[in-house]
Amino acid sequence: MTFREKSITRLYAFAMAAVFALVLAGCGGGGGSATAPTTPDPDPTPMPSPQEMCEADGGRYNADGSCTSAADLAEEMALSGAQEAAMAAYMMAMGYVGGAKDPVAMGKAKMYADMAKEASDAAAMATTSAMAMEYQMKAEMNRDMAMEAAGMRGLGLTDLANTVVNKQQITNAELEGKTGNDVPKPRSNAARVGPAIGTAAGGVVTRTGAAGAAGNTWQGSSAASATAEYRASGPSFTVTPASLRGEVPQRLTTRGGWMGAEMVQGVTTATTKVYVNLYTDIQAPVVRDRYATSTTDSANYLDETGLTGDLANDPVITDAEVPTNGSTFTATYNRNPTDNEPAVMGRFYCPPGTTTCTISVQADGEVTAIAGYQFQPRLSGTTSTDDGDYLTWGVWLSVPNATNGEFGGTAADNFGVTLGAFASGSETFNVLAVLTGKATYNGVATGLYAAGGMVEYFDADVSLEANFGGNVGADNPDEAGVDTNLLGVVTGTVSNIKAGGMDVAGSLDLKRATIADSTGASVAGFAGDTSGTLAGRAMSGEWGGQFYGPNDATATSKAAETEYPTTAAGTFGASAPGNANDPIRILGSFGTWKAE
Repeated sequence: MTFREKSITRLYAFAMAAVFALVLAGCGGGGGSATAPTTPDPDPTPMPSPQEMCEADGGRYNADGSCTSAADLAEEMALSGAQEAAMAAYMMAMGYVGGAKDPVAMGKAKMYADMAKEASDAAAMATTSAMAMEYQMKAEMNRDMAMEAAGMRGLGLTDLANTVVNKQQITNAELEGKTGNDVPKPRSNAARVGPAIGTAAGGVVTRTGAAGAAGNTWQGSSAASATAEYRASGPSFTVTPASLRGEVPQRLTTRGGWMGAEMVQGVTTATTKVYVNLYTDIQAPVVRDRYATSTTDSANYLDETGLTGDLANDPVITDAEVPTNGSTFTATYNRNPTDNEPAVMGRFYCPPGTTTCTISVQADGEVTAIAGYQFQPRLSGTTSTDDGDYLTWGVWLSVPNATNGEFGGTAADNFGVTLGAFASGSETFNVLAVLTGKATYNGVATGLYAAGGMVEYFDADVSLEANFGGNVGADNPDEAGVDTNLLGVVTGTVSNIKAGGMDVAGSLDLKRATIADSTGASVAGFAGDTSGTLAGRAMSGEWGGQFYGPNDATATSKAAETEYPTTAAGTFGASAPGNANDPIRILGSFGTWKAE
């Protein structure tokens, strides 16, 4: 077979095989027509979910199905960051307030801290990051201002006490090229003020003084007094002796919110000043209801006789908590429930000095017995009443210009320095012999503290315990005998002392001070010694004070047995004797309120 014949044969076999394959592919199970196969379409690409689409664009998919875009998310984070930063700035500003050097520094720092809070609050309300960042910057600026203010001494009183009096001589010597011992050593007023504090701390405490004036005074020849009044701008003071020099008083604030001022006064010469730091708790006038008296509404006013005459009508009291101690109370009174007259709102008043005020009321409000009371219907309108129960207290310092002769390590170092502490109230409370029981008084103190060659302003906490009618004080509980002229004793502590913004280790004991006079009738004042340890040194000195508050009761009235004074104020001092190289001295005044 030729080559050509072989090729044709192979081609024919291949073609037949292909046909046979096609036939097989087209055959069904029982045979049938053949159809060409089809290729299936690939699976379609699934659509992305809303969450995937949101996150693919850098956004945040929210629970409600919405999408916060990347741009909105960045705005949201910037807004939140600015708000948090503004709040942090305010909190830091308040921290600086708490660490301020003195009340003036604290007051100024608080002013900036308040401004930081305003900015922080505004940032919290902002709706855009740009707006929030603007307030953030304001908050941070006021934070920095608060830090600066808190670190700057503000009290002229302490500046005066620590002034280097030969600064000009030192400057002149340095300008002349002098060095070493040829340059005068610094001489500070503290070398005179410190010893003067020590002298005053052991002085005689006086227990007398008119209302609003000096109730207790160290160094009586240089006494200062102050009265307080409430004006539209808040507490205002009048001080004596001497007139103001024109400087604007610095506003002060103590722990517990006592308001005060530092005032500068001229004395005998143009170069001598008296710095007076004083405080008060005087409040704004109080708006009170008006009640009828025998002269304002005699037709409805009822004295004891009229009230007793009502008992036959079965009178009823409602809207009242009827006391058992005979005190005044408000009530709605129906003097005759059967006459169809309306009940009257008013008060049952127990006049001061009334021997006994009693009333018996049944569960349904019916009055069955009454004595001593008056019924005063409430009148239309109100009346404004000035605060009649407040204290005024503080310290003062005067340091005349120094001369070389005043620095020589002798008693002349104190020459010309005048300082003291005073305390008073608007209404003196005379303790009566019938008053018994114990009462606690808590408050604050301020004054001058000398240590390490510096004089600092201090503030502290004060707590007193009065044992009225008792002869026992906390520091000598076993004292025997009874003094018939003794109306009670007072003891206390001065603690948590901060001087120059720094904690002073230790505390002072206000030792047993007696409430007594020569007749045993009544007296407001008390005096005793101080002791304790400050900065590791044993202290000693004196203290004294007076009670203040409304004194409505008389010696024969039942109320006199339970009517305690509402406040107490006084002065104290202490020093560590026997160490001239490192003296510790303290002189201050305090105001306290009776604890509930």
